[in-house]
Amino acid sequence: MCAKIALAVLLLGVATASAANLPDKYYGSFDLDHSENFDEYLTAKGYGWFTRKLVTFATFKKIFTKTDKPNLFDYSNLTSKKDVHYKNVELGKSFEGEGLDSTKHEVTFTLKDGHLFEHHKPLQGGDAKEETYEYLFDGDFLLVRMSFKGVEGRRYYKRLP
Repeated sequence: MCAKIALAVLLLGVATASAANLPDKYYGSFDLDHSENFDEYLTAKGYGWFTRKLVTFATFKKIFTKTDKPNLFDYSNLTSKKDVHYKNVELGKSFEGEGLDSTKHEVTFTLKDGHLFEHHKPLQGGDAKEETYEYLFDGDFLLVRMSFKGVEGRRYYKRLP
């Protein structure tokens, strides 16, 4: 009987560990294709006209890469302004990383109902605000949703071959 319980606990642990893996559909490179309500979102965050135009016209690419370590992945957010790379990301574990605003953030990636969430909590002063990006698939696009003060912006990324 103890052996059956131990086996059940072991199998439960394996099932829980595999649930912590980033789903394969997220791996790859994605280029920004188009946005919806993004200027309104940036306005809600308090960005002025000039900054909004710079951000709107910047190029963006997101890359999710498998590592040789189970349950870990690498993430890159490449822009024409600044590149951000996070190595050996583990779902549910916070780490310190640099944000696109060049300040230190506490970053946490989590997975819920097939959606990936990227949460940033600024660790330094400045204009950066705590925020969460939600990644999900909408047809052929990787959709990134973000919201501030009830204003939602959406950015659609096309998978590269």
